[in-house]
Amino acid sequence: MSGAKLVRKIVIQCKLKTQSPMRIGSGANDGLTDILILKDKQGRPFIPGTSLAGVLRNEIAAIYGKAAADKLFGSIDGRDANQSMLNISDVVLSSKGIVVRDGVAIDELTGVAKTGAKFDFEALERGATGDVLLELTVRECDEAKPLAITYQHNAYSVKGDCYGEMAATIADLLTGGISLGSLTTKGYGKIAGAEAVAVYDFDFAQAKSAEQWLAYISDEKLPKAAYTGKAEAAKAAENFYLEVGCALQGALLVRNFDVDDVKEGSDGVKLSAVQLKSGEDYVIPGTSWKGVLRSRAFKILLALTGNDMQAAQRKLQEIFGFANDGDKQSGKRSKLLVDETYISTKKLSAMRQTRNRIDRFTGSTIDSALFCEEPVWQQKLDEKTVTLKACLKNCSQAEAGLMLLLLKDLWLGNMNIGSGRGVGRGVLRGVHCQIDYAGKTYTMENKNGFTLTGNKDELEACVQALVGELNG
Repeated sequence: MSGAKLVRKIVIQCKLKTQSPMRIGSGANDGLTDILILKDKQGRPFIPGTSLAGVLRNEIAAIYGKAAADKLFGSIDGRDANQSMLNISDVVLSSKGIVVRDGVAIDELTGVAKTGAKFDFEALERGATGDVLLELTVRECDEAKPLAITYQHNAYSVKGDCYGEMAATIADLLTGGISLGSLTTKGYGKIAGAEAVAVYDFDFAQAKSAEQWLAYISDEKLPKAAYTGKAEAAKAAENFYLEVGCALQGALLVRNFDVDDVKEGSDGVKLSAVQLKSGEDYVIPGTSWKGVLRSRAFKILLALTGNDMQAAQRKLQEIFGFANDGDKQSGKRSKLLVDETYISTKKLSAMRQTRNRIDRFTGSTIDSALFCEEPVWQQKLDEKTVTLKACLKNCSQAEAGLMLLLLKDLWLGNMNIGSGRGVGRGVLRGVHCQIDYAGKTYTMENKNGFTLTGNKDELEACVQALVGELNG
């Protein structure tokens, strides 16, 4: 075939490591757990190469355009169809354990769980590792028609090397980390190279490269890397980035009910719930953060619209998305991404609390209703212990205003996280905050008084834009 001559191979070979629990569902359940993760015939969890290709394709399309993504990953678009230039292996993961997480849908108006909306699912614990191989094949016809792209790397821009450029960007993406599977907007599925990801380039126009390729395919011996990935990712001006560190004002309990291996206390009462952990750290799941933020956002929108539930719901769904509802709605992905929060056990102390359930009619205790839980407390009073990281993509000025109002409630202790809100648990107080939006950075400190770095009028304008949009 004319132009089919092989002229170059670009190889990316690295070890990936999960940074948060990962959920790639198998579509099956075992009668006990609603969603099981995907495993191979040997029972090992793995990431299909198709999943990795799909995420990388979207990233390449966002950076270089659809035409470049179609060329690199293939297209089935009629006469313009082309075979993928990139071959991606499955990633078989060494398991750090499989955890079962609980989920529940919360009624936005009442703040309590919806009836029949409780579910649980398997997730692969963070810290699992696996090897991946990406192999980019360049043929004579590909080099004859280089892609017109905007270059991100000067070394490849000088040469006009579009394929080396995109391979370097993939190495950057894997080094910095990407998200795979489901619940990625809630902090799940983060995975990155265990170390900086290297690119190996075999240009067969050079005899040395041909020899190196033969050594690679026979003995897996790799030459010196042509490029090493960089983890720094520029913050897009159209996104709203929020990182807020808080001090825990009292007890915290994001419940883990799997306490069968915990012994009874000296009072003979067995624990019913302990603080959820991920590995050796305490964790506040992204699902918990997302539920709290959505509930509070709905209340803010209700107040600003004069209790117009439809208007508040429309704006809420623009940001937080909504699930497919049969034939009525097609569903919408959330624009708001949050990370899970991991807290070292050295910063928090667990303590058992024995409590009685109270009859609301008589005000007396209910017989046989003694129960025991083990929440955690912060050891140092003013230490920044709990950090929330969030990003609102393609954020308008009005949406930035809503994020600022959410920050205000969190900062002032008006937004509880976890269970036990009625007994004062989960109250946070802001200590430090950084906001990146519209190419500008704002910082807040709450040490020896409140200080703000940045133009407060610009932040106030965002809140006024939200008020104007909702009442315009």
